[in-house]
Amino acid sequence: MIVRADGTTSGSFAGPKTDGLVTKEALQAIRDGRFYLTHIHLDADQGEAVGSCGATLEVFFEVLRPEPRLIIAGAGYVAQALARLAAALDFRIVVVDDRRDLADPIAFDDKVQLTFGDIPQTIHELEPDESSWIVIVTRGHHLDKDALKAALDTNAVYIGMIGSPSKVKRIFKDLLKEGVSRERLEQVHAPIGLDLGAETPDEIALSIAAEMVMIRKKASGASLKTVHHLLEEEVPVES
Repeated sequence: MIVRADGTTSGSFAGPKTDGLVTKEALQAIRDGRFYLTHIHLDADQGEAVGSCGATLEVFFEVLRPEPRLIIAGAGYVAQALARLAAALDFRIVVVDDRRDLADPIAFDDKVQLTFGDIPQTIHELEPDESSWIVIVTRGHHLDKDALKAALDTNAVYIGMIGSPSKVKRIFKDLLKEGVSRERLEQVHAPIGLDLGAETPDEIALSIAAEMVMIRKKASGASLKTVHHLLEEEVPVES
């Protein structure tokens, strides 16, 4: 049985009541993004079980999602480093730039799709959806702003933009004046990445990739040491 995120279904287990229970569980599985096994009771009084004693179904829920697509706006050193990392994270990668001399195919894995053209326009043409992630690492303030504005017109699940706090503030201020809502801008991950003290392109790419994994896995990003407090569990503090 297939249950879609909007609640529509294809296929059936037994009848309306049982299918309703399965659909309810499936929608929760979609929201949680997890796989699990549960039991669904079939009520004989509803005519949805064989015989008069009812039955119990063991139902496995598996969430199927489109292959995530990472659109990287810009093809510089950070983009190249991020593409190398993201390739191992099960992303289908598209790199967009308007400079063929910079976007050298040799600098990218052969699985990376290089797309040349006006960056904001190309972002629109790629039609990012709920399975798309957009990372903006272009060469300048104005291009970052235009790329961000284009990204905000899409349904991408993640939009991140590189830049110092002062640069991000200026871009946000400009976009607010141009009619972009504050609520929409609050969804942008900028400055992009986790606070790793990153300086080099590889370190910056790592901080971006770490943030993306954190969001995809719905994790906190906190140090595992501070999450578990293992020493405190083993050695209670004496009063």
